[in-house]
Amino acid sequence: MQKERVAEILLDMDAVSLNPTNPFKYATGMFSPIYTDCRVMTSYPKKRKIIVDLLVEHIDKKIGRKNIDVIVGTAHSGVSLATYLAQRLQMPMAYIRTTTKDHGRKRQIEGLLRKGDRVLLIGDIFSARMDIVISVEAIKKVGAKIVYCLTIFTDHLGFIEDFLEKEKIKYHALTNLKALLLVASIKKKITDEERERVEEWMKNPKNWDKIRRNDIEKKLDENKEKIAEILLKIKAVTLNLKEPYRYVSGILSPIYTDNRLLMSYPKEWKEVIDSMIYTIINKIGIQKVDVIAGTATAGISHAAYIAEKLGLPMIYVKSSVDEYGKFTRIEGHLNHGDEVLIIEDLISTGGSSLSSAQAIRDNRGIVKNCLAIFTYEMEKAKRGFEEAKITLTTLTDFSTLVDVAVKKKYIKPEGKEIVLKWNKDPAGWEEKFKKMGK
Repeated sequence: MQKERVAEILLDMDAVSLNPTNPFKYATGMFSPIYTDCRVMTSYPKKRKIIVDLLVEHIDKKIGRKNIDVIVGTAHSGVSLATYLAQRLQMPMAYIRTTTKDHGRKRQIEGLLRKGDRVLLIGDIFSARMDIVISVEAIKKVGAKIVYCLTIFTDHLGFIEDFLEKEKIKYHALTNLKALLLVASIKKKITDEERERVEEWMKNPKNWDKIRRNDIEKKLDENKEKIAEILLKIKAVTLNLKEPYRYVSGILSPIYTDNRLLMSYPKEWKEVIDSMIYTIINKIGIQKVDVIAGTATAGISHAAYIAEKLGLPMIYVKSSVDEYGKFTRIEGHLNHGDEVLIIEDLISTGGSSLSSAQAIRDNRGIVKNCLAIFTYEMEKAKRGFEEAKITLTTLTDFSTLVDVAVKKKYIKPEGKEIVLKWNKDPAGWEEKFKKMGK
């Protein structure tokens, strides 16, 4: 029951953070959906005392005070732990830096550590950190002997445990990740899905993030066709090769997109919004979003839907400054430094989105991402977003939509060639269209 008791204490201190969609990066470069920080224990005197009591109890039962000459803490995290134990047991203490000081006496070891000393090495966690490995090497260098290595928590990666076994050093952790997941599930601190993500990571920690990212990209690729089909089905995207559409810009086009029609189809709209939310959480990263911004007017409804689902603030950006009232393009409250995700219904040249981004930046907001339902994949838009240093992410695109349109018989294969030619040269397509006698 000790493992479960310590796990519960860690959870009560909020020492455990879970984020499967935005994994934590270890010092080794490895990613993890869970991060345990036992250092927070220093701020909780009562819980700290319980853990120190358990460490002392283990020392008395498994090691024996008479077999220890000095208690040594590893890096910053082990210093406080070693201090608590040294004070409680009235024993000498030292600690080891991860690197040698570049000033003063240039020591790596602080405190007295002599050849032949029997060392109890104390750390807070067995994980991917190298502080214990570094400490073992430093202790061996002075000729001292490590009789035991004691820590609060292990995440079962096995890196440190394998090293200690190779060095023939006995070790123990008061609790572990399996116990923590069990207690967290019982106390409803994590969802079943979160627990499954952590258990997946435990099986293959080195490759977990790569597998996770591949799964996300696979789902997003599958969604491309699904979203394209929805747009075609509700006629949000229409193709007319006989009587092309005239855009406001003056360009003649065989394709027209009006994603505002999604508002009239609740089921299909929800599928599109769910896909956008999945993209925000899993690809863009919801932690990078403080505010959702809709572009007026087509992006406003989609932005409002997303903001409501995610519980985030929302603003919208008008195409021009009002000639009355506040004389501003932005409606809603924007704090300086807020990171804003722009929501757009479609991207043609990218003009409206980039203009909105500039308006937000002019008001000291930060714009790094734009999410749209559909893009015509025009080179002008690509260059514009690159120059503005904004990452454009879309649910589906022109190439996918045309392929789906042929597959689902919305257009014939020969019609596909026509719209592809338009996409390569929208401005020059009208002249070619006239020459075709259409």
